[in-house]
Amino acid sequence: MRFLPVFLDLQSGVVVLVGSGEPALSKLRLLDAAGARVRWYAGGGDVEPAGIAGLRDGRVTLGTGDPRCADWSDVIAVVAAAGAPLDADIASCARGLRIPVNVVDRPDLSTFIVPAIVDRGDVVVAIGTGGAAPVLARRLRARIEALLPQRVGYLASLMGKYRARLNAAVTSLTDRRRFWEQVIDGPIGRAVLAGQPHGEALLAEAIDNGAPVKRVGTVALVGAGPGDPDLLTLRALHALQDADTVFYDELVTAGVLDRARRDAERVFVGKRRGEPGIGQDEINRRLVDAAHAGQRVVRLKGGDPFVFGRGGEELEHLRAAGVPTVIVPGITAALGCAAEAGLPLTFRNEASRLAIITAHRAAEAATVDWSALADAQTTLVVYMGLASAAAVRDGLIVAGRAAATPAAVLARGSRPDSQAAVGRLCDLPDLAASVGEGPALLVIGDVVARSTPWRAAELEALARLAA
Repeated sequence: MRFLPVFLDLQSGVVVLVGSGEPALSKLRLLDAAGARVRWYAGGGDVEPAGIAGLRDGRVTLGTGDPRCADWSDVIAVVAAAGAPLDADIASCARGLRIPVNVVDRPDLSTFIVPAIVDRGDVVVAIGTGGAAPVLARRLRARIEALLPQRVGYLASLMGKYRARLNAAVTSLTDRRRFWEQVIDGPIGRAVLAGQPHGEALLAEAIDNGAPVKRVGTVALVGAGPGDPDLLTLRALHALQDADTVFYDELVTAGVLDRARRDAERVFVGKRRGEPGIGQDEINRRLVDAAHAGQRVVRLKGGDPFVFGRGGEELEHLRAAGVPTVIVPGITAALGCAAEAGLPLTFRNEASRLAIITAHRAAEAATVDWSALADAQTTLVVYMGLASAAAVRDGLIVAGRAAATPAAVLARGSRPDSQAAVGRLCDLPDLAASVGEGPALLVIGDVVARSTPWRAAELEALARLAA
């Protein structure tokens, strides 16, 4: 590590900025947003539009003359973006006066670098690459911004506001630390981060009572999406990072599970095909017991918890037990897998209806009203459908769906080993047999012919004919 990350008090002096091009304007915007007092040597360059706000309120002043001959006695940092040879002269002057200097895109001339910044008010995260890869630093900043709650800065400011009040009420450093941990991880922190107005009142009351915050257990029913961890929602990611215990199903991939807090307990409650599993009543009991023990529980389900995931049953049980519960929707398999295959599930004047059923019902052909699914305007998606492909084919064709209707089997969608097979409804069992193990979806409808695999198969067929 060449550069030590530090935070400069911009109120303690003036920052000199030299240059007028886009690199200089970019640094000016950053300094102006941070409330710095800037002496800007633009060299006759245009000061519009960057910096105009700072100029109007007096925080940014225009320097005159040669900056190398100026009085820098009140200067705490120098930023140069004027280009050669002036940048090297400015860097030499700053070094001679022991003033930190940053020359844009010249780490060899710089004694400090300007990192990529995530700004949440009182919470600031700086990401640096030693000047070697600023584009990478900006990409990392984008990822960190997605992880940090928008109101985390306000939570930090509240903690600062009440710090002296807590110090007067609690003398033990250990007790103070534990108190703030409970605030951050408990109902007060959640209320503040959620923008609930009573969060500050809860904090003040907890300090005045001189007692630790009571930890209230909660359960989050979280959709894990179809498998790719990058398809998790931000709220799902926050819930996983906050969890004490994660109860997860067979369809949850290792990549998704890795996004949970490192020290969270992970409990498998799924059922593998052909093996005995934990019954739903036992899962319900475990969820309630963990919440009543004060834990933050995540019930992690593949896809969306309310689409063939028994999330509704678990919600009813948790409500009856008085457990605070939140629902975090996920990208259900029909959406995630179809998107990966470039398969529009609806299409104007071609597919105006979408029907989703499970393989359990499809296999019991007598229980399905196939006539309601035989309309050519309906796209049918069958979840967990590998074993029921023949029943689906027979039921639809008998009900009047054309045997030549385009069909697809999308196996392990959004995962590294995903596979798609396309063909006709009459060939559906063969398509299902060709993709290997599940999980898999069956998709039947004219829109399948618009998918990427279908178009690729057509091009391959044309190439064979041409050969």
